[in-house]
Amino acid sequence: MSNNSIISNLINICGEKNVSNDASVLEAYSSDMSYVEAKAPLCVAWPSNAKKIEEIVKLANKLYFSIIPISSSAGPRLHGDTIPQKDNCVVLDLSRMKKLLKLDKKNRVMMIEPGVTFGDIIPTLEKKGLKLNIPLHPRASKSVLASTLEREPVTIPRHMWDSSDPLLCTEVIFGTGDLFRTGTAGGPGTIKQQEKAGIAQLNPMGPTQFSPYRVIQGAQGSMGVVTWATIKLEMKPTIQKVYHLQSDDLQELLDFHHDLIKYRLCDELLILNNLNLACLLKQTPQEINNLAKELKKWNLIYVLAGRGKLANDKLEYLMGDIADIMEEQGLDPSKEKEIINDTNILRVLRQPDTDSWRMRLKGGHQDIFFLSNFERIPEFVSIMESQNSYDLGVYIQALNLGTSHHCEFNIYYNPNNAEESKHLKENFLKTCTKLMDAGAFFNRPYGPWAKEAYERHSASTQSALKKVKKIFDPNNVLNPGVLCFDD
Repeated sequence: MSNNSIISNLINICGEKNVSNDASVLEAYSSDMSYVEAKAPLCVAWPSNAKKIEEIVKLANKLYFSIIPISSSAGPRLHGDTIPQKDNCVVLDLSRMKKLLKLDKKNRVMMIEPGVTFGDIIPTLEKKGLKLNIPLHPRASKSVLASTLEREPVTIPRHMWDSSDPLLCTEVIFGTGDLFRTGTAGGPGTIKQQEKAGIAQLNPMGPTQFSPYRVIQGAQGSMGVVTWATIKLEMKPTIQKVYHLQSDDLQELLDFHHDLIKYRLCDELLILNNLNLACLLKQTPQEINNLAKELKKWNLIYVLAGRGKLANDKLEYLMGDIADIMEEQGLDPSKEKEIINDTNILRVLRQPDTDSWRMRLKGGHQDIFFLSNFERIPEFVSIMESQNSYDLGVYIQALNLGTSHHCEFNIYYNPNNAEESKHLKENFLKTCTKLMDAGAFFNRPYGPWAKEAYERHSASTQSALKKVKKIFDPNNVLNPGVLCFDD
């Protein structure tokens, strides 16, 4: 089937204004900041509802073109997972599907379409006295649904009971073109019938013994296209108190951090090195470098929060418990010099960023991130520092009630400096490989990581994943080439 026939069929489904093969439009989808080779899609389509997406996926199976679903309205894109790997690829841009379908304060859940961004939803939730457990200062134009599907780390580990949190139920169109609802949303009854009976779509497991949301999450759009999802919410705090503890000894902060998680004492809780904390709080390179020099190398941020009539009482006992832990560990908070403003810390922890805070220092960054247990974090930091000659940001985030930790290294560089860019590209995968050799678990293997990561798994693991892909996307129309789906 000719390219013109594919485009004309897409126009029949979406309308002429919602399909484009203009060169300037395609260029925006052909590359990103990753090291995945640039390639332009055949065209871009902007569907407006699930029915149109179903028709497009069925059309792809009939005419044998591939689809890459994306949700965020603007870049920068980072990981190479939205760059076409095959010819005749259509980008399915869901960013215009921006409806907040339901906001249920009683059950603390919202139902959103994929185009709803952090910039859209956070102000709406605040007006209702609700809050979302968000990643660290996310870009305002970033899709909330895409963030949860990609398992981006959130900053309140005590509210993260499972690796899927805060994602709950989904409506998904698999690569076969079949629409399916996961979890409570799968039935019995339609969504309207469930709402009439007072049922909220809270439980992500099911609707049978099999929980297909596990297949969708982290699949980089290679299993299905999610048309809406329900997301877990929390009540907005009545009062909150910010603490900033500094040290030149990472292990000292990790030990304290471990106890804060163990006893579920904090809301937001994270560790940053001085450069990353400065990048979060300041705007210009000079301001960032000046603040980084004032700070000690390692910085622990934690927030205590209270809600309702007993909010102050809760803060008092939390502060008392934490004071006991600090005394046991020989920490003295009274020696801390107040360098940063609590209001500014709360702003970056609770509000989205207009652009991307990682871009402020030099205009470009490459990120290496993986999961680790608590004990091995200093070892991975040491490996990374020994392999790196660039400005290095470090972000350590406890996940799943502290049972695992997201370790992120942000390598800052000037993309307009050809020599610097070339050197970084040559050493990037080597550094990642060295970390894998040491036991780092790359649970979100994007782009060049995927081949290396999957080669370390047994052949049976790859075979099992490919069998699952064959069930849900038998003709490999959804984002072929990502993960281990290179056939």
